[in-house]
Parts: sequence; C-alpha cells; structure tokens
Amino acid sequence: MIPRTPLQRKRRVESVTEGDVPVMDHRLVPYEKPFDEMVCSYQCRQMVKSEFILALNTAEKKVLEYQARLEAQSNHLCRSEEERKRLQDRLCSVEQELQASKGREHALQEQLLKEINEYQERYHAQLKRCSELEVNLKKEESLHKHAELAIETAKHKASDVEEELRMVSQMNERENKRLQKALSQVQDECKFSLSRANAELERMTIRADNAEKDGELLKKNLADLQDKLTECLNAKDQLEHTLSSSDFQSVRSNTSEDQTLVKYLKEELQNYESEVQEARRLKSSHVNLELLKEQLLEEKSQREKAQMELSKLKEIQLHAESLEFELTSWKSLLNDIPDVSSYDDIRRKFSQLQKEIIEYMLKVGESSTRLKELEVTLEMANVGKELVEKECKLANEKIEYTALEVRRLEVMLSSASEECEKLKRDAVNWRKQKTELSGTETLNEKVVKELESSLEQREHAIREMEDSLNHQKEIINRQHSEVKMLNERLNIETRKVKALERESDQLRSEISLLESKLGHGDYSAANTKVLRMVNTLGVDNEAKHVIEALQAELQKTQAKLQAIEELKGQAGNVMHDDIPEKLSQLKGQIAVLEKREDRYKAVFAEKISVFRRACCSLFG
Repeated sequence: MIPRTPLQRKRRVESVTEGDVPVMDHRLVPYEKPFDEMVCSYQCRQMVKSEFILALNTAEKKVLEYQARLEAQSNHLCRSEEERKRLQDRLCSVEQELQASKGREHALQEQLLKEINEYQERYHAQLKRCSELEVNLKKEESLHKHAELAIETAKHKASDVEEELRMVSQMNERENKRLQKALSQVQDECKFSLSRANAELERMTIRADNAEKDGELLKKNLADLQDKLTECLNAKDQLEHTLSSSDFQSVRSNTSEDQTLVKYLKEELQNYESEVQEARRLKSSHVNLELLKEQLLEEKSQREKAQMELSKLKEIQLHAESLEFELTSWKSLLNDIPDVSSYDDIRRKFSQLQKEIIEYMLKVGESSTRLKELEVTLEMANVGKELVEKECKLANEKIEYTALEVRRLEVMLSSASEECEKLKRDAVNWRKQKTELSGTETLNEKVVKELESSLEQREHAIREMEDSLNHQKEIINRQHSEVKMLNERLNIETRKVKALERESDQLRSEISLLESKLGHGDYSAANTKVLRMVNTLGVDNEAKHVIEALQAELQKTQAKLQAIEELKGQAGNVMHDDIPEKLSQLKGQIAVLEKREDRYKAVFAEKISVFRRACCSLFG
C-alpha cells in the first residue's frame, strides 16, 4: 500500500565551504532543498518502489522454483545413473552365468558322448527317445507352416493396401484431368470475350472518326452557304435601289420589257428566298453541328469510360456466361423437375431442394470424415505394414534358428540310429555269447543292471541340461525386456532434457525482461515526470553474471544430452567400460555448477541490497 502522508525526511548537513572552519559540536542545520520541476512526486516514487519490489520478489520466487527444479532433475539423474550401474552389474553377472552354463554344457556333452560309447544295451529306451524327437520335429514343421501362412496373409494384406493406394492415385489423376479441362474451357471463353470486346472497340473508333469527318464537311458547306447568302443580299439591295431610282416614264415606254424584267426579278427573288431558306436551314445545321461537336466530346468521354470499363467487361462477361450457364442449367432442371405447374410449386420445390441440399452437405461432411478416417487407416496400414515386415524379419530369423535346430536334431538322430545299429550288433553278439557261455549268466545280469543304472543317470543329466537351457532362454528374454525398458527410459530422459531446454529459453526471455526493467524505468516523462535511469555498474555486472550462469546451464544440458545419446547408442550392445568415468566426470561438473550457482546467488543478493540502498537514497 502507498501511504497518503509522506514520511519526514532526514535533514542534511550543509557542505563546508573552503574558507569556513568546520563545526565540531555536531549541531543540526536546516537544509532547504532547491525546487526542481523534473523531480518526482512522492506517490510516483512510492509506486516505482512498490512495483520494483514486487518484480524483485517475483524474480526471487522464480529463482527458488528453478533451483527446486534443478535439484529435482539432479536427483532424477542420480537415480538414473544408479539404475544404469545396477543394470550394468546385472548384465555382467548374466554374461558370467552364460559363460558358466556354456562350460557346463560342453562338459555335459563330453560326458554324454563317453556314456553313449560305453553303454549300448538300452535299445527300447533309445527308440522311445527317437519317437519323441520325431514328434518334436513334426511340431516344429507345423510351426514353420503356420509362420509361412502368416507371411502369406501379411503379403496379401500388403497387396490389398497397394491396390487401394493405386485406386486413390487414379481417382486423383482423373480429378486433375477434369480440372485441367475446365481450366482450358475457361481460358477459351476469356479469349473469345476479349476478341469480341476488341471488335466493339474498333467499331466505336471507326464511328467516331466518321463523325469527325462529317463535322468538317458540314463546316465547309456552312462557310460556302454564308458567302452565297451575303452575295444574294447585296444583289437584292442593288436591285431594290435600281427599282426605286428608275423613272416612271421609262417604265411606261418599255412596259413589255419591264414586265419581262419584273418576271425575271420575281423569279430571282423566289430563288433568293429559297437560298435564304437554305441559308437558314444551314444555320440550323450549323447549330446542329455544335450540338454534334458536344455529342462528339461526350462520345469521346464515353469512349474513355468504355476503355476504362473494358477491364471490368471481361469479368462481367465471365460472370454473365456463368450466369447464363446457371440459367440454362436451372431451366433444364425446372423442366426436368416433376410436380411443378406454377411458381408456388417452384418455391415449394426449392424449399424441398434446399432441405435435400442440407442433407447432402451433411452426407458430404460425413464422407469427408470417412475420407479422413480412411487416410488415418491408410497410415495405420502403412505402420502395420512396417510392423508386419519387422515381424516377417523376426519370423525369418526364427525360421533360420529352427532350421539350425532341425539340422542339429537330424545329426542327433543319425548318431542315435548309428548307436541303435551298434546296439543291435552287440545284442546279436551277446546272444551268441549267451548260447556259448551259459555259465556266465550271473555276470551278465550284473553288467545289465550296471548299464541300466548308468542309463538312468544319463537321462537325469539330459533332463537337467534341458532345464538349464530353458532357464537360459528365460534369462535372455528378461535381458531383452530390460534393454527395451532402458531404451524407453532413455527416450523419456531425452524428452525431459528438451523440456528443460525450453524452460531455459523461457528463463532467458524473463531475465532479459527483468534486465530491461532494471536498466530504465518504463514510464513516460511527460505524464509522470520520472527521470530515466542509466545502466549502473552493478546492473551491468549482474547481467554479466546472469549470462555466465545461463551459459553454464547450457553447457550442463549439452553435456547431459551427449551422455544420454551415448548411452542410447550403446543400450542395444554391451555397456562400455568408460561409462563410470564419464558419470564421475558429469557428477564433478554438476558439483562445480552447483557451487557456481551458490556463488551467483550470493552475488545477486549483494547486488539487490546495493540496488535497494541506491533506490532508498534516490527516492527517500
């Protein structure tokens, strides 16, 4: 809140002059402040102070929030590094277990080969084992067939999608051709309208030229007729004068001649009157010529207007042609519309047609939505196609793996068949020996029992080997799932790093705004009489420190990004040996940056206190 009554200011001691002796009793001397028109009022200063303090408080709150975010991100990084180390240790232990299991498997295989060479009397058990292996082979063949069927179905789906894409491309080509034809028609119509307008222009120009020529001819005729009229008037005056001056006697003596002369003069008078009428007519024609000149000027102005409006004429003609086309189409539609006998029926039909048009527009909207859905489904189909291709690759890999296993089983079957043949031979020999040596039956029974016990031990060892193999497969699957989880976590961390970069950009913009507000007051001198403040050394140093801190944060984020990209590239393969060293380097960099941040905070607090003192000394 701004207080209404200003606080009492401290009175300053007057400065000591050069000649005077300084006062040593520390007495207070009143200080009269000089009046200045440009000095701020108390309320303005309080407003500036309150706004500046509010801006500083908001900036401090934002700094605290960003510090909390930085701490949370650093904690998250530490956790991710711990998880990475744990997973690396787990991978190492799994690799050791794999190597140990491989060694055990090799030793067991050697033991099995020795036992197969030693014990050769369990023929029926070997036959059962062969039958079980044949059943497994049949199962694997059925799985192989199922995989081939799945591949064929995926190929059919891909071909269907390609056909749909071809159909869509053909439809697009047809629409393009139709639009090109319409464009060519519109261009031809424009050319025809232009030629017609040019012909009309030429005709108007010819008419104007002819009118000008006729006007000139009429002017010449008018001048000739005026000359003749003056001559006729002069002759008439002369004749009247001669008639008045002639003697009456001479008239009597020459009556016959006079009569002829009078007749001749009357005829001439009639001719002159006709010429006068013609002259009057020519005069009226002269007036008409002036009117024609005015009309010519009007026609010239109209011609100019026509030339100006020729550009509009093309558009009007196009519009008129389109309207004529629409009129003809409407007339044909009206002729084709059933149940129309009067104009009222037409209105009613138009209302029905409008309703139908609205329905069709709704259907068009639905079709457009369906089209968009089809586009989305096409995209999904493309994605599915890619997934199917990946699945096909995996299926091919599985098929290769199964083929290798089948070969291995065939080798085992061939070895088992050879062993069976050997056992048959040994059985024949044993029977021969049995017939020859009937006394040694007890010894043979003991040998048979020993062989049976050794065969049971061998079957038990084979079962243990199968269990260990299944366990190893489960471990490998778990490792694959853990690697996928690590990839997902790496993607999440990259997204978080991008979000942090955006936040850093926002922080930079906010800091630049704060610097501009610190550098000068955002108020007009005409209204509030607030003097603009020049950037002080403290503000410049503050800006430099803030820029350095932002550069350090940028370097830190870039280092994090590089570390995450390296880890992402090495997630599918075996973990590198230099990762713990890099992690330790990153931790050291983070600690150095945290120390720098604390130092920047302390410097910023000192600068804020200095700025507040300066504001207090300036504004009271």
